Amino acid sequence: AELLKFTSERLTDCGGSYHLSVRNPKELHEMEASWDKFLIAFGDLEEAKELLGRDSVRKMGARMRNVADYVSKELSPKYDDQFATIVHGDYKAMNVFIPTETEKECSIIDFASAGVGLGMSDVAMHITHALVPGDLSGEQELELVHAYLEELENARGTSASSKPYPKQEALRHYQLAAVDYCRFVMGRFWSTATPESFERRKNSPNTVLVNRNLEAALAFIERVDVYLSRFEDEIANEG
Repeated sequence: AELLKFTSERLTDCGGSYHLSVRNPKELHEMEASWDKFLIAFGDLEEAKELLGRDSVRKMGARMRNVADYVSKELSPKYDDQFATIVHGDYKAMNVFIPTETEKECSIIDFASAGVGLGMSDVAMHITHALVPGDLSGEQELELVHAYLEELENARGTSASSKPYPKQEALRHYQLAAVDYCRFVMGRFWSTATPESFERRKNSPNTVLVNRNLEAALAFIERVDVYLSRFEDEIANEG
């Protein structure tokens, strides 16, 4: 707790390059218009027509704007909250260097957005940024999250039993983070996205995959559509 308190005082108590508190308010205020532009740009493509024509998906701009504050609050623990940790905050593929020799550890760079948060925010960003849809289809997304949690439990050692991170709570945090990252992508990138811009960026490793690969974008939208429904229900039940 002392380390997290120090982090919140010296860095930020809301880690993350895409945290709602550090984004331009226009991104959220103009979310519906941004989403409408994406629908117009991609909606007539044969591979996108069915998904983007669904009523729940067509309304995602308004839905995202309506849940944004709730989702951000749920992902913004205080330094002494049960599941708080230090997050990297910009855990995209370009900031992780994987060695060619398996016995060596990964190297991570760019800690400018580090601060207090939930670790699943980093996990959700990295999975969205780096993994192709085939790696996430069916139960594979869930299997990846569970594999991460198993490695986390092993790394924590005795702390894992004294202060457990229940899988259902972790999965909820992951889904919240996926929605939150989608809010950032929708507001920051997709308002100007076109099939032509995807084509230009298709080989750019520093560009999030869902902003340069239509298959990845559609798979992300379909997952987030489901997650949004969960948190809309939570909000409704709280009311």
